[in-house]
Amino acid sequence: MNWLNSLERSKRSMRDRILLAPWMPGRPDILEPQEYADRRVIVIGPAETLADDLNGTEVDEFDVVVRLNNGISLAASRPELFGQRTDLLFHNLRETGHRSAGEIPGEFLMRHGVDTVVFPHWGRKQYWKKRASLQREGGPPLKILPIEMMQGLREDLSDRKPTIGLCAIMFFLASPVSELAIHGFTFFETRYAPGYNDAIRTAGDAQTWVDARGAHDPLSEKNLLRARLAKPDIPLVTLGRNTRRYLEAGPAI
Repeated sequence: MNWLNSLERSKRSMRDRILLAPWMPGRPDILEPQEYADRRVIVIGPAETLADDLNGTEVDEFDVVVRLNNGISLAASRPELFGQRTDLLFHNLRETGHRSAGEIPGEFLMRHGVDTVVFPHWGRKQYWKKRASLQREGGPPLKILPIEMMQGLREDLSDRKPTIGLCAIMFFLASPVSELAIHGFTFFETRYAPGYNDAIRTAGDAQTWVDARGAHDPLSEKNLLRARLAKPDIPLVTLGRNTRRYLEAGPAI
């Protein structure tokens, strides 16, 4: 069956390349790495260790503040520590239902100063529907990540879908930023910080949540990130102490 999976990936890749070609009318907007040249960027995850990670860090002093999914609500719970700005919001566009990542109407995004919403996973129906609603509401632009990067990530993860957090981190590791700070990630080995997703009460709940659809593989993501950080062609990286501890914990696979 591997050859069938490979064939399906090839067909999907060709279809996406055509739909995303520069000459196609109405093609989606793509977040380009060069836009962040020489910028200091901080990516803020949702783990319960976030407050300890950020102790002593002035979030709003970074040039670009990146949050994930329901990260704006999380920031509002402790703005003095978690910062008040959200320049980029990486979101899975799942706004309703049990697995909602938080509603993001245009007015809400503009009120919180969001410059751009990023939907990494180029799902055509989701993208076009949300882009149209944000345009009607006077919201910020909605962009996707470079398709070649996303295809490469999926291949590196054995065709598993990368988490929103990994998408953000890997995008900026491939960008010419001057510094990338990464805080609030424990790879689903702890619960979330209060205010992000309070349905998750324990570390076990977090693992169950991420495993619910079999879409993500946190251990593979951890090892992929380890390998990427070991390469020389990356910007200056600062890891929160808990992010570093959980990243380095356990054997590589």
